[in-house]
Amino acid sequence: MTETKNRSVWKNFIHLIRQIKLPILLIGIAFLLNCGKAEIELLIPEKIADLTGFEFTGTGSSAVKTAVSICIMIFVLAAVEFVGVMAATYITYIAKARINRDFQAVAARKVFYLTTEEAEARDPKEFISRITTDTGFVSDFLIDLLVMEIPRLYFLVSTLIKVSRMGNGMLLLGFVLVVPVIVLGSFWSGYVTYRSQTRLQNAIARLTARLAEKVEHAEIIKAYNRTEDEIADGEIFIDEMRAAQKKTTLATAFNQLVANVLFVVPTLIIMTAGALQLLAGDISTPQFVAYFGLGATYQKYIAEHLTLWVLAKKAQGATLRISGILMLKEDRGGERQTEGSGDLAFENISFSIGGKTILSDVSFTVKNGSKFAIVGGSGAGKSTILNLIEQFYRPEQGRITLGGVDIRDFEIGSYRSLFSYLPQNAPGFDGTVRDFLCYGSGTLHSDEELRELLREVDMTESVEAMGGLDFEVGPGASKLSGGQRQRLAVARMLLTGAGTVLADEATSALDFEGSRRIASLIDKNAAGKTRIIVAHDLSTVQDADMILVLNKGRVDGMGTHDRLKETCPAYRRLLTAGEEEKA
Repeated sequence: MTETKNRSVWKNFIHLIRQIKLPILLIGIAFLLNCGKAEIELLIPEKIADLTGFEFTGTGSSAVKTAVSICIMIFVLAAVEFVGVMAATYITYIAKARINRDFQAVAARKVFYLTTEEAEARDPKEFISRITTDTGFVSDFLIDLLVMEIPRLYFLVSTLIKVSRMGNGMLLLGFVLVVPVIVLGSFWSGYVTYRSQTRLQNAIARLTARLAEKVEHAEIIKAYNRTEDEIADGEIFIDEMRAAQKKTTLATAFNQLVANVLFVVPTLIIMTAGALQLLAGDISTPQFVAYFGLGATYQKYIAEHLTLWVLAKKAQGATLRISGILMLKEDRGGERQTEGSGDLAFENISFSIGGKTILSDVSFTVKNGSKFAIVGGSGAGKSTILNLIEQFYRPEQGRITLGGVDIRDFEIGSYRSLFSYLPQNAPGFDGTVRDFLCYGSGTLHSDEELRELLREVDMTESVEAMGGLDFEVGPGASKLSGGQRQRLAVARMLLTGAGTVLADEATSALDFEGSRRIASLIDKNAAGKTRIIVAHDLSTVQDADMILVLNKGRVDGMGTHDRLKETCPAYRRLLTAGEEEKA
């Protein structure tokens, strides 16, 4: 079971690396600098040992001159090592930042391409932790593995060869005994780290999602006097994270204790083995000095495997979580490019979410260039039809065709470019009024053109009062009212120039007169285009070429306004309810 899991982790890790472009040049330079550092650290103990073999007979003796030369060489080597370490550290940080950026870009891109079903099956806010934190764990491990591990192994192997050439088996045994002590401590520490970090990251993700949701809807919380209740509820998640942080802190303290033990114990083993052989006369003083110098660095390099193992355990959980995102279904279609347009047809479409049936055996055809209205009570499935047209969802049964071609065969980008989409509530993003209007248009528009559009949707005075086109609308366009967002969304739709308009109750936040004016504006500017309109106010769609009446996900009637008044009781009830609402 564990072996299979580990294989899966490594497979996913390699898959992640293939998604990015490694900074090979930077990695190569840092790698060579670390190899040079390891070579110098192998050489310095031998040079220091050479100093102990001299007998100094006078200040001007050849022995003194040689010793001075050796000291100068040691100083130069130490200086070169210092500069190399500084350069390697700087280059490594740059390489790691680039790798982390690429990992974040891959994860973020995947999140944006997720199907609506995949995104709704999870809390999208938890993706923030995956993109910002988990990618860092993977980057840390990858850069340590590529830049530092081989130089470490080179030093360790070279040290064992040098000690073996001293001809004393006890010295080599001392070095060998160090390995299991450090490896055992590293594995133990890594296991503790993996568990604590996994628990902490999950707690942070849940708290982030919870806070984001509540802050976004703070007005509702205040209006219903639920502030203290929500604070108490939030404290549960805070306490969960605090408990996870406590265990992570304990794990960090444990790691520090292990690191100290893994420094002291190996040092004692190496010192004891060397001292015993020196006292027994089995090795010379220069050999002992070289042995001890190599041993000090040797145990440091092995102890650094503790860091590598801890990074590996952090990356293990992060890799599985990021890979879990990358394996989700993407919102992509076929390869066929759309050319022009045609009739849009639903053929026996059925669709459900979470086991709840939304549409059942729905069939209709929208003639190219016609005005097609969809009406029905709340929950009838009206918005779902637009979502299926946009391919936010895929039907479980039946198919949707455009010009006789299944819409799943079209390349998703070229297909969606056929539509101007006006969703309910007209959501927006942080930015200016100009950004709101031009979002998705793909074309630069002059201020005069934008002001003309504002005049068309009765927003000139409002925008001028705010401060003009450069007014910041706030996160989610929160500084705008619902009616202002809807008017600006209509103006945005007019800028796109797409051949088909999809309007989902685009005037629901407006009063009767404003609703009629905006509906007329859409008809005026979209004349000759296909218009598929989900309408709450039936007076805005009575002139439609075809009206589809939905009731609990089924087609209750279809025809013109006059025909439905005569033949469809459900349509008459909607008309009556609308008239009573206006009264």
